[in-house]
Amino acid sequence: MQKIKFFLDPISDLETWLNETAKKGYRLKAINNFVYNFEKTDKNYSYSTQFIGANSSSENDSYIQMLKENGTRVYRAPLNQGSIVFGKVRFRPYAHGDGKIANSFQGFNKEILVVENNGKEPQKLLTDNSDLAEHYKNIKNAYLQGFIIVFALFVFSAYKVYKSNFEVSKIILSGIIGLVTLIVASILYKAQKNYKKYKKESELTD
Repeated sequence: MQKIKFFLDPISDLETWLNETAKKGYRLKAINNFVYNFEKTDKNYSYSTQFIGANSSSENDSYIQMLKENGTRVYRAPLNQGSIVFGKVRFRPYAHGDGKIANSFQGFNKEILVVENNGKEPQKLLTDNSDLAEHYKNIKNAYLQGFIIVFALFVFSAYKVYKSNFEVSKIILSGIIGLVTLIVASILYKAQKNYKKYKKESELTD
């Protein structure tokens, strides 16, 4: 079975959707951008996701190799859904090491790690509060970069609306960009809230 799927917040929504699909008796076979391939199975599987877009390529390679050596099936999914790229480069100031310059040969369009678990309940990939705080900090920074871009586009589109004497087509376009800006802002707020929560809990346990 092949499914095409897009998510407002792929980092968290992807895990929920994969587990809902697994409960219907389908096992993930492959991920190709926004296309997901499944096979029918009578066994129980579940899936955990983790944002790894802030790691260096060597950190990700070592982590994934460790999981594979334990017999775990892993997949990588894109944060930028629908961005089909070859040879594309993106600057990530929040990332570690060579992860700051992401390209399609390394970490670009592979920012989300998907880990398959045996059984119905997905396992937590991160349990330490300080690790969780760092995880949500990285997510916050990733969405902050996107928010700055879409907010700048919204301001520019609003200016174009004003200059066009409120032309309908430009109002509609500005409205769409404004909606996207609000969606990214809400995801950014959620990540910031989780970051503060786990940072506070990690400080209490230190």
